[in-house]
Amino acid sequence: MTGCGLPAPFWERQVLQLASGEKAFWNVLVALGALHRRWEYSHNHPRSIKPAPDSTIVNFARQAAHHYYGAISLAKEINDPATLAALSAALAAAAQLAGRWSESEVHIQAGLRLIQSHPHLDPMAELIPSLERIDLQAMFFEDVRFPYSLYKTFSPADLAQGHPWPPPPGPDLPSLDEGAFVILSIVRRFMRIAGAAENGVLTMEEFVAAMEQVSIDTSRWEQALDHLLTTESQPAGRQSPEEERKILTMRLYHTLLVQCLTAGALGPQTRWDKALPYFVRAVELAEAVILATPTALPFFLSLEPGIAVPLFLTAVRCRHPLVRRRALRLLAGMNRQEGIWNCRAAARVARECIALEEEGLGIQLPLPVPVSDASVEMMIGLPVIDGHVDVDAPLVVDENGYAPVWPGGWPNVPESKRLLETALVVDLTAGMIHLTMHQTGPEGLGFAARSMSIIY
Repeated sequence: MTGCGLPAPFWERQVLQLASGEKAFWNVLVALGALHRRWEYSHNHPRSIKPAPDSTIVNFARQAAHHYYGAISLAKEINDPATLAALSAALAAAAQLAGRWSESEVHIQAGLRLIQSHPHLDPMAELIPSLERIDLQAMFFEDVRFPYSLYKTFSPADLAQGHPWPPPPGPDLPSLDEGAFVILSIVRRFMRIAGAAENGVLTMEEFVAAMEQVSIDTSRWEQALDHLLTTESQPAGRQSPEEERKILTMRLYHTLLVQCLTAGALGPQTRWDKALPYFVRAVELAEAVILATPTALPFFLSLEPGIAVPLFLTAVRCRHPLVRRRALRLLAGMNRQEGIWNCRAAARVARECIALEEEGLGIQLPLPVPVSDASVEMMIGLPVIDGHVDVDAPLVVDENGYAPVWPGGWPNVPESKRLLETALVVDLTAGMIHLTMHQTGPEGLGFAARSMSIIY
């Protein structure tokens, strides 16, 4: 259930060890198992056009809720801080899979506080990466009823907390696992800084200084990974299939980070056009991850970040019609649940975002048919297209720095039509997403352009 490109020791070893001696952990593992079965059943039984609660799905949800709240009740008997922190991470993951977004954040905050209060306890080292990854997934996904709130408590002092980079004693990465931990920690730090700035927690000077450090750390991480892969312990070209997936997934998240740094955290939506080479690279890396991943299972669930977030962000932020469609095709074709992210649902939302932005631009490349009971082949039934994009071709920009036409003659989406944000209300039991899309608008103030309900 937990295998992925970036597996964590916490899920592979620590949780199972704790479950053998702690009733609370046994209960939360049963809850996770029931939620896995529910997602698997949902994947194999597509919704009707007018969904009604499926009795099998409801039963799995009830089983999960019973053991989830049982674990919370049994937690009162646990006194060890490390065990409580580990239980917080497991409960947060279960809450995310169950759609209990506000409860998940409560568990995340509880776990983070325990780690900060007892940083030197040995079990905490294996826990920190998984808890931060659960938090990172929540940052990229937000139900408007339960907005992510940790940005509001962020302060400049937080920039100096946590695990320093480079890790002691020097700038080298001692292992691939440490490399994965560091790059995802840098992505999480970027997200927290950007969110804190948008919420007025950081001054502009603090924001700029923090982003400069993120940029430095991102570059140093890439150099450290290259150095690790050329050492005798990790000779290039001799990685196992698992190590290959890990390296590709790490580079995918590094590319996502470079996209964000290239575009900047603030400014008009057209700022993302500068990141075109990195959007292309993200799609290529995601394709490589998919090719390196076994596909024997009809449905795959992981509790760790994977390809869903980078592909979704590429589909909605990259306005080159070929690149975003390559990302959409991959996302729609993956039968995966990655923590809080469901690839099929993310593809349906991305499709509507693309359709809204490109409306009236005359781009003659059809999008997937919006039919909930279609096969995957129908769902991603795009024509075969030449996806090559010359990322080195110069862009002809106007006085505002906007290029009306991409190389190759494809029209670009003007700022006034660009997606500013999405507002989601997610009903997991019904398999429905209520989506409201906000566009920039001619005045640049933003407005709700379209609302709809999506069955996935």
